[in-house]
Amino acid sequence: MLVIGLTGVIGSGKSTVAGFMRDMGAQVIDCDAIGHESYLPRSLGWQKVVKYFGRSILMPDESVNRKALAEIVFNNQHKLQRLNRIVHPLIRKTVENKLEEMRAKGIKVAVIEAPLLIEAEFSSLVDEIWVITAPECTIYKRLKEHRKLSDAQIKARIDAHMPVSEQFKSATRVIDTNEKLKDLKSKMARIWKEVITGL
Repeated sequence: MLVIGLTGVIGSGKSTVAGFMRDMGAQVIDCDAIGHESYLPRSLGWQKVVKYFGRSILMPDESVNRKALAEIVFNNQHKLQRLNRIVHPLIRKTVENKLEEMRAKGIKVAVIEAPLLIEAEFSSLVDEIWVITAPECTIYKRLKEHRKLSDAQIKARIDAHMPVSEQFKSATRVIDTNEKLKDLKSKMARIWKEVITGL
């Protein structure tokens, strides 16, 4: 089974690329979604997060207010690192289990979509690292339109990532998403054909 790691800064187009690959037959593991699951009330992750950050980050139903938590960690590097130390091992374990299940089923291509793939040291789980990228002006435009983030919020989130120049050093392939959706879809179809042919 070929395991591809998709990474890149927020707003670079990882989810779009992952969606195209899913449509073409890949099994996609979304680490952001797994991370959100690790905050489910009374789970181990929830207990650790609440113990460190306090109950002020909880909603009335005791679920974690991810928006409030994001405002805390993206404005405090130490607290962001602490959160990552809590969540990343939980995410990794789930990813390992999912990969094991996929291998048992004979899946040919698995994709791990992880914004912090390299920083979280998930590289050992993948055969190839694909860095998804776009110009900063495009990223800012996307995040303002789709997530309604301010310039300061966007900068804080981008700064939480390894610099793109450093990501490139680990890249098997770099995919620029700064094009029309139909053109990106066509490009991904060509890349997918290369991947499948090589298996």
